[in-house]
Amino acid sequence: MNQQENVIQSISTKSKEYKEECRQLLERIVALQLKVFKAPDLYVKEVLSVVELYKQQFELVKQNPGQNNGKFSIIAQFLSKVAIYYKTDLKFYIEDLMELINHFQNTLNQGLRKKIIFCLLRLRGKNLIEPYRMIVFLMKLFNCQDKDLRRIIFRFIIKDIKQFNKKHRNETLNKQIQNFIIDLIKKSQENIAKRALQIMIELYKKNIWKDNKCVNIIAQGCFNQNYKIKLLACYFLIQTTETHVEIESSEDETDKYIQKKGKNKCVKPTKAREHRVEREKKMADKKQRKKLSKLNSSGGFFALDQIYSPQDFAERLFDNLKKHDSERFSVKLAMMHLISRLIHRHKLLIIPFYTFIQKHLYPNSKDVGKLFAYLAEAIHDQIPKEDLQPTIRHLIDQFVNDRCQELTLTMGLRGIYEILQKHPKILDKDNITYLIHYIKYKNRNVSQAARSILNHFKDTNPQLLDKRLRGNKWKSTEELDGDFDDNFIQQITIGIDGAELLQQEEEERLNKKFDTPIYCDRILTDEDFKRIRALKRKKEAEIEQNKLQEKQQKHQYIEQEEDNDEDFIEDEDDNVDDDISEISGDSAELDDENEEWEDESIEDEDIDDDDIKPDSKITKEQNKKRRQSLSDLEEDSVQEYYSDESQMSDENPHGYVREEDLMRYRKTKSEQKHEKLEELKNGTKEKWYQGPNKKKSEFASTSNKEKQKNKPLQMMRAKRVEQKNKESRIKSKIKDLKNKLGHVRSGKQAQRLKKQKIK
Repeated sequence: MNQQENVIQSISTKSKEYKEECRQLLERIVALQLKVFKAPDLYVKEVLSVVELYKQQFELVKQNPGQNNGKFSIIAQFLSKVAIYYKTDLKFYIEDLMELINHFQNTLNQGLRKKIIFCLLRLRGKNLIEPYRMIVFLMKLFNCQDKDLRRIIFRFIIKDIKQFNKKHRNETLNKQIQNFIIDLIKKSQENIAKRALQIMIELYKKNIWKDNKCVNIIAQGCFNQNYKIKLLACYFLIQTTETHVEIESSEDETDKYIQKKGKNKCVKPTKAREHRVEREKKMADKKQRKKLSKLNSSGGFFALDQIYSPQDFAERLFDNLKKHDSERFSVKLAMMHLISRLIHRHKLLIIPFYTFIQKHLYPNSKDVGKLFAYLAEAIHDQIPKEDLQPTIRHLIDQFVNDRCQELTLTMGLRGIYEILQKHPKILDKDNITYLIHYIKYKNRNVSQAARSILNHFKDTNPQLLDKRLRGNKWKSTEELDGDFDDNFIQQITIGIDGAELLQQEEEERLNKKFDTPIYCDRILTDEDFKRIRALKRKKEAEIEQNKLQEKQQKHQYIEQEEDNDEDFIEDEDDNVDDDISEISGDSAELDDENEEWEDESIEDEDIDDDDIKPDSKITKEQNKKRRQSLSDLEEDSVQEYYSDESQMSDENPHGYVREEDLMRYRKTKSEQKHEKLEELKNGTKEKWYQGPNKKKSEFASTSNKEKQKNKPLQMMRAKRVEQKNKESRIKSKIKDLKNKLGHVRSGKQAQRLKKQKIK
């Protein structure tokens, strides 16, 4: 025991001495650093003496890489700050640090390794290391077993590439780095390849690398053996088609500035602070304009549009999907989603893909809604009808049957409706009659889904429907006489619908006339299409206004004729003889009854006529409001007036099919009650609402009683026993003191004292 204590004391004394030496060395180097910044030529000898000390410590680190060496870290940080002034003398310093990390990547001490890499990053910031060499060196460190260090390297690489592409694109350097990343994804380990692909995706999202080459490098990750890299690449290509790169507005950026610099809400609002906020708003607007200009220069294309040969890419991906049957189901779903999106976007022909999905499509299979949506999305007009009939027959047999549940029925009918919108020739007359007879189904969800199919055929091909289901528009058979194809009304549009309105607006603004249409001169952006929709709505509003004016003129003409008739009748009544007044009262009463009967008949005739204006005040007020709203419409206020309709139309502009649309199902009250009873049986009872959940902060203090409630009983049993014993002891002491002092209340103790005194 004495020997162990002596060893511990000697180690503690050595550690104290070592700490004091490090502290003295740090003070000396900080003083030298300040002097070198002022006059570097005067202190060359002092720096060289530090370099010799560095070499000694470098050899010690090589011998014991797992041990923390404080002196080496202090000297390395000093040399990284001073290396600008002594470039020739400190060339070996950079190579030594890189070799040390390459040889002892995982065996080096964690704190020392992080400090060495910070030194190298500082040297790269001062442009003492070439960017390509630094990025290659850092990419290999992604295999290191340090999470914080990997995060630091990831952020630094993105910032570095952004910085040397800030003023102008450095194409030669970008190509070198991209070629290196391709080799990493193909040959290197899983962690390095995954991080390299994440860097490419992050650079694409930040509009730094948005070339065709960058997209195709990411797309090659779909053929990697590792499932994580496959999922990364597939999700990137799918998600970029749904939304463009989001740009923060100036208001959001100003709010961030206020949160950072104005955390105290009770600060007095002064003029200087207001001017500062205004300046920041202007800067945020400038940044937003730059981002928008970069997006417009790219043309607004999606990543899927930039793939070199989409047909070959989709066929390769489908072959890869068929070969790997033992792949995870989530990976298969992602690959199927990507193939369907490619077919929809480029209108490809991959007919075996439909039979492949058909094998997985059953009501009880996993993720049925997603598979159904992928199948509906992959169908388009250019696919021959004969190739798709077996899949449609399979869907009707499995999902639209009297034996199926109501949820599967709604999903099947809605899925077939989505397919019909893309390929209207796909169903025969027998199948249509079978699907439409579900209109009379007892469940409302099923009947609505069947009615959507009926309305689709009313607009596109009413000849395939019965006469009673065609509607008022096609009731007469004379209009449908003649030879029609399967597709009755297939409107062929040349150009872009509504582009003429936009062209007229620009001609009026510029006072010019364009010979060619506007969509031939330039590519129309999303803002142009929004403007076209607004102009269409404005035109519709003007048409409605003209109709109202015509009706109003008709009503005025009818009222004038009625007034003229009344004047003519009054003139005739004045010229009647005075003998009528001598008629008996009985005849007068009969005349009054006849007049009342005639007035009632006139009122009935007024109700039947459609052209006559109603006399009610409510309809007049409604028409006045409607006219005012239509007359007050301007070019800029059209979108606000039809805001609800525009939101509905802009939800899915690209025609994608989603699982939520197919699986939408509203439950009845009886079904809701049945679910609640099952929950009660199983023991999963819903919690009653107890107000908003007030989350406590991380540093919120809790009392000892609350802590004791969360602890188990076995831990608290001994403490509770001790507390009870202490309480009993204290009570007994208090009673003894009271007895000695004579402060005794009536009770057993008082009776005992009386007995003692009596004895």
